[in-house]
Amino acid sequence: MLEKSIVKHIKQLKQKKFRKEFGEFLVEGFKGVGEAIDSDFEVVLVIIEGNRRDETEMKEIIKKAEKNGVPVEFSGRQDIGDIKTTDTFPGLMAVIAQNQVTPEDITGEKYIICLDSVKDPGNLGTIIRTADWFGIKNILLSEDCVDPYNEKVVRSTMGSIFHVNIFESAGLEHTLKTFKEKHEYKICSLVMKGEDLNKLKATKKTIFVLGSESHGVRKEVEKMSDKNYTIGGKGDAESLNVAIAGGILMNQL
Repeated sequence: MLEKSIVKHIKQLKQKKFRKEFGEFLVEGFKGVGEAIDSDFEVVLVIIEGNRRDETEMKEIIKKAEKNGVPVEFSGRQDIGDIKTTDTFPGLMAVIAQNQVTPEDITGEKYIICLDSVKDPGNLGTIIRTADWFGIKNILLSEDCVDPYNEKVVRSTMGSIFHVNIFESAGLEHTLKTFKEKHEYKICSLVMKGEDLNKLKATKKTIFVLGSESHGVRKEVEKMSDKNYTIGGKGDAESLNVAIAGGILMNQL
């Protein structure tokens, strides 16, 4: 059985304001917890359902945690309802310290994926996972994007959140202007009316901006872009899902 203070803290981390306050977030499942321990993120605590501690996979996680100096606690059945973030608790979760990413951390790479007002957790998580697949390590979020440490975002990244740098901008236009002037990045936005994406030849440092599901890239960002591209369609759909559009874009790079 977990101490009440631990249960209280985990319940708090289900809310954005406490994730911000403590600089921590939750991850569930073998893949997510395993990836976290193997990454450069600080794993604050691993929690395992007590009656499953003798399972082979659990023993492997315990061994890996102990090797890395990560404390392990065992929960009672009565704790699960309070701590789980999914309907079906996989028997394993961890508290992770958020990496404090600065602009300098993400300006060394050639490409940055920028998301403007993306609200859907599943879309953000899928974009993070896709970026990781294509070897793009840096992601820039506008001030009004969904919290990247939301449990639904974390879950949908399938562990990729531990392989990328995520910088949360306090003001997107100012951040892009700074990156453009100080770090010599070009800005390219994906919009409804632009040059065919198939003509993209990104030979210089570039920030690629993807807009929200409902409104697209904000006009101020579209105007300051060096180039605007569009993904040509052949059917009657009004638009593409932002995660799908992001995947098509990243496949072009």
